[in-house]
Order: sequence, then structure tokens, then C-alpha cells
Amino acid sequence: MENKNTEINELLVRLNEESLQDYKIVDFWEADTTAIGIQIGNNLIYISTFNYETTHKYNVIIEKYDTGEIIEQEKEIIYNELIEIIQKIKI
Repeated sequence: MENKNTEINELLVRLNEESLQDYKIVDFWEADTTAIGIQIGNNLIYISTFNYETTHKYNVIIEKYDTGEIIEQEKEIIYNELIEIIQKIKI
């Protein structure tokens, strides 16, 4: 995505290479070049790369897509944990 930082764009490339289905990339944070969302059904995974350069981890919050109700509070995770979360939500 043109308006996002390198880490977000690299994440999107990696996600595209996975055999994941039924997810949609959403961007409610156009002004935030370090954030992107993944919508899976009625769930939204907010992903930030704000500290990625230092920690090599993503900051993630999971919430209800329609209401913004937080399902899981913010936590730092590595890429493989993000994939596990995406797969788990799909079940």
C-alpha cells in the first residue's frame, strides 16, 4: 500500500504468500502509516508496526468489526503468532 511503511507492506506480501482465505485487508487508519487491519467475518485484527524496527514484533488488538468492542487487549506478537490468530479466528 502506497501510504504505508515498509514493514506493513512486507507484512502484506508475506500474508499474501500464505494459504489463508476469507480475510480482507481494511485501512481505517490512512493517516497512520504503521497500521493496517485484517477483517475476518465480524472480527477485526488491528496490526501496528510502530515498534517493529526495535522489537521485531507486531502490536495487535482484536475487536468486533461492527462495534469496536475489544475481544483481546493489545499484545506484542511475532509473525507466526499472527498467522495462528488468523487461523484460529477463521475456525
